[in-house]
Amino acid sequence: MIATTLLWEYFRPIAEGLDGVVYVGQSDAAKMERLVTESMTEEIYPAVFLMRPRYRPIDNGADNQVAEFNVIFYVLCQAVNDSEENVDAAFDQAEELALSILRQFRQDHRETAFVDFDYSSAMLEPIQMMTLDTAMGYEVKCKISLIANEIFS
Repeated sequence: MIATTLLWEYFRPIAEGLDGVVYVGQSDAAKMERLVTESMTEEIYPAVFLMRPRYRPIDNGADNQVAEFNVIFYVLCQAVNDSEENVDAAFDQAEELALSILRQFRQDHRETAFVDFDYSSAMLEPIQMMTLDTAMGYEVKCKISLIANEIFS
């Protein structure tokens, strides 16, 4: 296993478990090509898309190796651009979904030693994606650490 797989296996069930989410994907690098490609052939919204993370291995001093991830993910909802109400509703839905993911990170941090989530590191920024679809949503950045003994030891 690699560290990126560790994060994906943690993140994916959280995103897939959100009510109403249609598509959950991961990037092939620092691009969103896979999301754009999927949107051409099928309905994907609401969508959650995790970028391949930047991370560093850490020895936490308690006989555990940790992968500290700088996570970036996107939550996107489709909106008809000619209506302010639809645009606002898409942003609101995306924000609620993004907050649900952060709440789960925080809950897991409280309940298990496997997850260390720096809640104060979270930053949510509204975005608009203009491709074949018009999607509104949030780019979310945060730091989360996962125990990775099997990877680094």
